[in-house]
Parts: sequence; C-alpha cells; structure tokens
Amino acid sequence: MQRPEPVDCFRSVTVVDFEYEIDNGDLPRVLCMVAYVLDQNLRHVRTIRLWRGEFPSTPPFDIDIGSDALIAGYSLWAEMTCFATLGWKFAAHVFDLHTAYQATTNLLLPYNPDEIRKKPRKRLSDACRAYGIEGWESIDKETIAQDIGEGRWHEHGREAVFAYCEEDVRASTELLCRQVRGHDLRPPVDADRVMRWSTYCAKTVARIQARGMPIDVPLWNVVQENKAAVIRALLQRFDPSWGHTDSIYTPEGEWSDFRFEQWLVRAGITAWPRLQSGKIELEGNAFRLMYSAHPAIEGLHALRDSLGVIVRARIPIGRDGRNRPSLFPFGTATGRNAQAKSLFNAHAAMRSFMKFPQDSIAVYLDWRTQEVGIAAARSGDETLAEAYRSGDIYHSLALMCGLTAESDVKTWKRNNTGQRQQMKALQLGISYGMGVRSLARGLNCHSLIASEVIIRHQQKFPRFWQWRAETAQRAMLERHIESEFDGWPLHISNSPNQRSLYNFPMQSGGAEMLRLAACRLCDAGLVPSMLVHDGILLELQRPEQVEQAIAIMRQAGAEVCGGLEIGVDIDQRLERGARYRDKRDVARKMWDTIMDVLVEIGALPKTTEGER
Repeated sequence: MQRPEPVDCFRSVTVVDFEYEIDNGDLPRVLCMVAYVLDQNLRHVRTIRLWRGEFPSTPPFDIDIGSDALIAGYSLWAEMTCFATLGWKFAAHVFDLHTAYQATTNLLLPYNPDEIRKKPRKRLSDACRAYGIEGWESIDKETIAQDIGEGRWHEHGREAVFAYCEEDVRASTELLCRQVRGHDLRPPVDADRVMRWSTYCAKTVARIQARGMPIDVPLWNVVQENKAAVIRALLQRFDPSWGHTDSIYTPEGEWSDFRFEQWLVRAGITAWPRLQSGKIELEGNAFRLMYSAHPAIEGLHALRDSLGVIVRARIPIGRDGRNRPSLFPFGTATGRNAQAKSLFNAHAAMRSFMKFPQDSIAVYLDWRTQEVGIAAARSGDETLAEAYRSGDIYHSLALMCGLTAESDVKTWKRNNTGQRQQMKALQLGISYGMGVRSLARGLNCHSLIASEVIIRHQQKFPRFWQWRAETAQRAMLERHIESEFDGWPLHISNSPNQRSLYNFPMQSGGAEMLRLAACRLCDAGLVPSMLVHDGILLELQRPEQVEQAIAIMRQAGAEVCGGLEIGVDIDQRLERGARYRDKRDVARKMWDTIMDVLVEIGALPKTTEGER
C-alpha cells in the first residue's frame, strides 16, 4: 500500500508567489500574483494570474475552510505581507518551503577556527538545485528581481514579469512535492512540524515586520547631515587611543584589528581572549569579560557596536518613519532569528533614535536570565532552579567568585551594573564550556582561582554538569540534536565545536520561547514592533494590555520550560511620546555625547535632559 501524503488532509493546496515594488523600509506595492491550485494529491487543477488593479477584496482561492486548505510558498512571510497590504485574511494553514529547506540543511560543520566560512545561501534556486529541479538557467533572476523591486519592470514588460513569477511558482510546486514525498537520499520532511514553524515564520513575522519601530526621522537626518562632527565627538570620548599616531579608529570611524592589538600592548593588557587560531577575539562576550581589565574597554565596546549605524546609515526607514528590519526567522543554527539592519543590531545607545507616538504605551519586555532558567529546566538541576528563582543568578556567581560581599541582591544590582555584565558573560561562558584560562582573564585573576571557581560551580550544580555532558555525547553519537519543545533540528558533522553542542539546548529553547510568545501576542491583537533575542518591543494603547503581554510571555516561558516560571521584566515603559533611553551608564553617556555635539555646532537647539 502506498504511504499517504502528509498533506493529504487538505482538500486544496495553493502555491503562491507575488512580485512587488518596494522602497527601502516601506511596505510592498503589489504588482502581480501567480498561484497554482492543486488537489489533495498535489496535482495541478488551475492557474490564477492577477495584475495590479485586478485583485479582488478576498483571495481567489480557499484559505480558511477549517482544515481543508493549505497555502504554500518560498519565504512565505513575503507573500503574507502582500496579503496584508491587499487587505486579505491570512491563511489558516501555511507551509513555508524555505523553512523546510532550512531544517533539512541546518548543519553544524567541523570546527575549524582558521577557516573563514561564507554562510551558504538558501534561495529558492539553491533549494531547487539541492532537490534536483532544473530550469533556472533561462532566466536572469538577479537582474529582473532587482528591476521589479526598484520599479523598472517596464523594461521587461508585463508578460516577462508574469513568466518570471510563474517560474517561481512552478519550481516551488515541484519543490513542495519533493519535500513532502522525499527525493533521492532526502527523506520526506515532517510536514506537521514545518506547518507549525511556518505559522511563526510566515504569518507572525509578516505582521511584526510590517509594523516596524518608530524612528525620530528629523533627528536621524540631522545626525547624518553632521556625521563627521558626531563621529569625531564619539571617537574623542570613547576611543582611548584618540590622538595617538596609531589610533584604533581612523578619523572616518573605521576600526583596525592591528591597531587595537597595539593599544592593548600599550595599555598593559596582555591576556585578551583569542581564538584557537591565535587571532584576537572580537565578539561581544570577549569585551564583556575584559571590562575589569581597563576602564576604557566598556566604552570602546559600545563605540565599536555603535559607529557602524552612523557611518554606514543602512537602517531602512520607510516614508512613515518606521524602521522595518528583516527578522530572518530560523536564520541561526539554533533557530534564533538573524535580524539585520535594526537598531537592535547595534549598541543599546543607538536605540534612542526611537521615539514613540504620544498616544501609545511602549514597553520593552524581556525574560529574566532566560538561558539560565532554560538550563535549570532542561537539566532538572533543582539547585540551579532554586538559584534562578532567588532573583539574580549573577549575584550568586559574584558571591561564589568572591567579587562582592553585598548580600542584598537589589543593592548589588543597583550599584554594580558593570560587574553584573561581567558576571552575565561569565555565567554563560561557564555554561557553554569556558576553560580556566578564559575565566581567569574574565576575572582578572590567577588561573588557580579561576579553576577553583569552576570546581565550585561543578560542586554546586552537579546535575547540570552531568546533563550537559550527556546531551553533547548523545548528539555526537546520533549526529543530530533537536530543540525540546518544537523540534528544531541541528544535523552534526564530524568534529564539531563542543561548545556549540553545549549551547544548543539553551539557545534553541530561547528561540522556541520567543516564537511561542510572538504567535500568541499576534493572535491577541498585540502585534510586537520588534523581537530581540530574549525580549519583545510592543506599542500598546491601554495599561491592561501591558499586563496581558507579560502574562502571555510568562506562560510561554513556563510551557517551554516544563512548568518552571521564567520571569518577565519591564525594561522600558515609555509614554506620552517618550524616547527610548537605555538604563546603562555607557549608553546614556554615548547618547549625550551625540546630542551635546549637535547643540555645540548649532545643529540642534539646547535641550534639557528630559527632552533628549
């Protein structure tokens, strides 16, 4: 007997693709649509072709008849965004072929720190080639796609645009068939999982990206018009090598790894973290670990994470003044988003370019030490869970390391923000396999002391350490690991980075928590303006909606963590047209530097602290 198709419960399946014009940061202006309507055996029934001016008020195919209709497409969030701009209801059931392809090709490669790897592209053409689907050679897709998006489709003509669009639909239809049935050595995808993931990456992501974040455009333009003066002021205050012949930054704001190493030598910092290749480590946690080594490092880290926003000015801002970054769902190996061109990709100081409407209540909510809570829940380490419930795991670590004698958590948190950031990096580092030498650098102490800290951590949380080792060992044996709640897979090659295996359960669990909460917030009509790792930015209308959003996030955390409640904090609450102002001292100093120089050169009138 032939095995039934995993989508055979649907009376109809529609594979759809839109073409549209779009300006930087704006919503799409739909140009045309081609759809193939298939029967439950994925056989072609009819083709629908619509051009601008021909679109009806409702979709010309089934979308929400109980469980009878399915909509499919590649990177389906774009199609759902077109649904929204046309005023169409979203489909009840969706299948994103891009997410299905990501899941089958999410591979952890052998660890090689000396190799510079380029992330493989996962366009429709790449997926089709992987599944043996031909027919891409006859169309210059890159050129025509750019021409359509930039409004030059007239150079090709209506029929050429239709042909280009239909070629995508034809290929997507064949790809759908091969994904759900399997092809050559590729087994069938888990269609139920793909549809669950697609609810997030198609419908929820489309809603969030369409909403965007409000930018103070007049101020943004003033900064861009006076970019040289702003860059100079920031370099003067935050580049500790400013004025030296070998300064870390050029006057134009370009960083030099070599000159940074020279400064480290001049500053007497001889133990900066390095990769196994010997190259200097420049990721965020390397800086955070070294904050205590020199008073200028935290400011330099903030400068490094901020200048790119001002120098390159690649933040897409629509005509309505909103920044609409791409979230790129499932863009990382752990299933986290890989958002780009957002103020949340830069240092927190840059978020002050956001200014909210007078009639909204903006809140930034984040899960409290999310990854530690997930580790406690997944490992079943009740001591770690109790430490998490105590209110601040980083305070416990500071006590363990002998860095503080302050027993009151709130007092320590209020008076030791820098040390707390250091403890955050150390806690995560220990959890993900940080060695004695790296810990010693982070604590600025002898290796024997760092070794004692690790031993104490092992003695205090033995179940966590046992679970972590067993999880990594099982993943190596099975060459596969999945997130526990919704099954996002990571396929493992030989000789992977062990720390990536330690990291996966916590990071994938955090991604699951964010996906679940985001979907439920959208279903409740509380569409986020942005999703950020372990936080959610919302613009709401009524105070009770804030409490509703917090309850949804708490519930999502508890479900993902098997009942352990993951706390949710209000990091920002902004009313009456307030500007986003991060609480960290370095972020406030950086924003004040920008505002001060603009006032000094006459680009802005003098402002008070409350107006900034």
